[in-house]
Amino acid sequence: MIPTDETAAAPEQLPQLQSPVGRISLRPSLALQLLVAAGLGVATAAVYTALAPWLGAWRALPPAWALLATGGLAAAAWRRRQPAFLEIGPDSLAAYARNGACLATGRLAGASQWGTWLLALVVEHGARRKVLLIAADAFPAATCPPGAFHTLAVRARSAAGR
Repeated sequence: MIPTDETAAAPEQLPQLQSPVGRISLRPSLALQLLVAAGLGVATAAVYTALAPWLGAWRALPPAWALLATGGLAAAAWRRRQPAFLEIGPDSLAAYARNGACLATGRLAGASQWGTWLLALVVEHGARRKVLLIAADAFPAATCPPGAFHTLAVRARSAAGR
């Protein structure tokens, strides 16, 4: 298995915004991945429980496994589309994937914060809107200053209020 840090695109290779804040490096959120896995497990158990009385225990397993496999593939694709780098400018935000692809760029149109652990950012570019979910555990303690998640949340709420 390739360590996550080795697969991240080098920050020098990404396009530069004129940002006074600089680039924030993110890691994959363990909390969000566990929530997706738990939801997938509950959905698989629900399908099996619903089909087992009609089809029998053995004949209900293939549809449940098919749901688990499809959901697992969708979760893996979702994980690859999560931001690895954020760049916040005075009127804009840019999010980049680990391979350097631009996930979202534009102005912040909205922000919502759930407690101290999850932030949803709405990035608007023309008529298109993209929602980014950023968990507090995605900010590595080694590279991000303390309170980086709170600072991002405050800046996002103030930028979205314009």
